[in-house]
Amino acid sequence: MIAMTRTTLSERLVHTIQTTTRQSAAIRLVVLTVFLVTGSLITGCGSGGHADGLTSAGSSGDGSAGLTGPASATMAWDPVGGVWGYIIHYGTQSPGSPGSCAYAESVFSSTPTATVDGLAANTTYYFAVSSYNGLESTCSVELTRVTDPA
Repeated sequence: MIAMTRTTLSERLVHTIQTTTRQSAAIRLVVLTVFLVTGSLITGCGSGGHADGLTSAGSSGDGSAGLTGPASATMAWDPVGGVWGYIIHYGTQSPGSPGSCAYAESVFSSTPTATVDGLAANTTYYFAVSSYNGLESTCSVELTRVTDPA
């Protein structure tokens, strides 16, 4: 009887360990999936951000900064799905760190294009774009542009 009880107890213990292991693996899989989806939502919004080009332009668009000055810069980049808009960061000094958005100025655009007006003529500006979906992504690769002379 004691040998039978030990066998039954051993079987239950093995069954419990197997069940717990399967449950732990399932829980780990669910937690990993949640982290991956959340990470994709937070950082995925910054997966585009590549500025296709900067050109001097006099018109203002949806992302116009509305500043007063003789020069402007127009930017366009690949759109990113599932974002509310983009933040264009710029200034006369680079933050010096890839992915950093620590520029002197910024402007919001709900489209993947923007015109920043009111820039000083014949001046070097640094630009980077981040996407926004409730949280801001890291900034894109930095682009440098010298505005046209007055």
